[in-house]
Amino acid sequence: MTRITSLTVCWIFFLAMIIIAPGQAVAQEQTSFVPNKALCAKMLRFGKESYSRGKYLDAKEYFRKAVQADPGSLVAWRYYDQAVIFALAEKVEKSAGLLTPDVSARQEPQESTVQPPPPPAEAKPQGQDSGFKIIEDEGC
Repeated sequence: MTRITSLTVCWIFFLAMIIIAPGQAVAQEQTSFVPNKALCAKMLRFGKESYSRGKYLDAKEYFRKAVQADPGSLVAWRYYDQAVIFALAEKVEKSAGLLTPDVSARQEPQESTVQPPPPPAEAKPQGQDSGFKIIEDEGC
């Protein structure tokens, strides 16, 4: 009797899966994404304006929203990629201490602040001792 009961339970479970599974697959197919081309164009326009003003971080956000509105838009992807690169460059320029401390990456040095190099030091005669001697050489 237990064998017949277990076979019946398995058979009912199998039939339930056959009936329920195709309904779930159809429900997933109906929820497809529809691109919003108007929003994409609007975000592209705002992004181009920010980009032309040199606000690359803002432009990147607008282009990201344009890509989210229409993932198939190649123009939105190109502008987004370019804005990402320029936004990264803007961040590096703001923290120019990473490259050269106390020097702006964008400003050219003025001629009045540039000092001529010091004159070369006179060479000492070889007979004089400078006081520096190598005691042990590591062989580097």
